[in-house]
Amino acid sequence: MMNYISTILIICLSIQLTYSTHTLNLVQDEQALCLDGSRGSFYFDRGSGSGAKSWIIYFQGGGWIGGSNLEATKNSALSRSKTDIGSSKNKAQQVNIGGIFSRDSKVNPVLYNWNSIYINYCDGTGHQGYAKDPIVVSGTNIYFRGNSITRSIINQFLDELKQADKVIVSGCSAGGLASFTWVQTIRDLLPPSVTVLNVPDSGVFQDLTTYDGSISYKNTYHTNFMQLSNKEISPPNTQCVQSNPNEQWKCLFAQYLIEYIDTPIFFVQSPYDSWCIPNILKLSCANDGTLQNCNQSQVNFIESHAISMEVMMKSRFSTHFNTGGFGPACLQHCFLEGSNYYGTKFQVPTGSGNTIAKTLSAWVLDQSVSSNYLDNVSWPDNVGCNNLPTEM
Repeated sequence: MMNYISTILIICLSIQLTYSTHTLNLVQDEQALCLDGSRGSFYFDRGSGSGAKSWIIYFQGGGWIGGSNLEATKNSALSRSKTDIGSSKNKAQQVNIGGIFSRDSKVNPVLYNWNSIYINYCDGTGHQGYAKDPIVVSGTNIYFRGNSITRSIINQFLDELKQADKVIVSGCSAGGLASFTWVQTIRDLLPPSVTVLNVPDSGVFQDLTTYDGSISYKNTYHTNFMQLSNKEISPPNTQCVQSNPNEQWKCLFAQYLIEYIDTPIFFVQSPYDSWCIPNILKLSCANDGTLQNCNQSQVNFIESHAISMEVMMKSRFSTHFNTGGFGPACLQHCFLEGSNYYGTKFQVPTGSGNTIAKTLSAWVLDQSVSSNYLDNVSWPDNVGCNNLPTEM
């Protein structure tokens, strides 16, 4: 019995090490509000040892408010305000987060002991935007203060960040796009002695036409929500805004924005992004995580999207030699917060042992090392993650 209990205890301890326990904090700015008017928040876990002066600033993902028109977008904001990605009211006091935040040096050898700030997403417009006065939807006040929330968190830690060795700005999905949006601002606030790195996870949402000719992603989301969130303030990247004064929406699209980012970028991005296929391309044939139910025309359209994604990333490689990237030819959206980060399902090339944790860790230590891990095959040829049954 004693041996059994000891074994269970060891298993529990090993599982616990895979995570990092983060504690909830409200932002200091009392006017930095979520959609529902509750104060913005973040989770924080203090680093230690060799990681005591290094930081991960991570933006939570969760899409955007949107709809076919402005009225639908307002209703979307109202609905979202009643959820955990529109409010701080029901946040847990502590959460365990794995993946890139893991405290286990065996699976996360470089980042395991860094300070981490996990910025909760509750503004609905990509962690940015500002409107002094709320709008009223069905008798309910709705606030747009994403810019205030992010800046309040940065300002709270700014003195420590100025003394940092390295700062990674990251996030998943809409949070990955937010990392593109904010990284240059953070870079400009810190002295040159601080290395600032951008690690966007599945944050590339391309400005493309849909397969069926229906309303585009841009016009479903950005065109509408920016009328609510960005009338009084522009997106954070000032150089992009100055270069696109009449098309500021471009400063919330990675394909246009990266021209105005001078920090090193490590893309974590499947060219077959499983959110983009149904939501940007408007194709439902791949909802099972494969392309086997798509006809040839649909496959060709998805392949053209994948190629466009790869061209954008490879262009950055050609002009910025400190760029890194991990892009498996498999259908997936978001990698960094769970076991996909260090697990063996996603490797480039397949079977090589090159996981996200391994390749990103090497790049964080030295951006001059070649870190182009973009698959040179198409789906389904990365057999480790193609989601097809294994042949017996």
